[in-house]
Amino acid sequence: MSNKPQRVDPGLVTDGRSIMKIRYEKGLAKFSNRDLGLPEFTRLLRRCENYPKCLEELRTKPKRII
Repeated sequence: MSNKPQRVDPGLVTDGRSIMKIRYEKGLAKFSNRDLGLPEFTRLLRRCENYPKCLEELRTKPKRII
């Protein structure tokens, strides 16, 4: 496994920050880098109920839908 830096889609970063801000405002997260950062967002994303279905959809759909 490589530890090379990788670029993340800016839209995903924006969505993640927005969601983590809302989680903080609702009292679901503490005001800390660990609780509000992008790594925590991605961990929570993987715990979502529909995450396996999303992965399956990504495996089977073409890149561009016309």
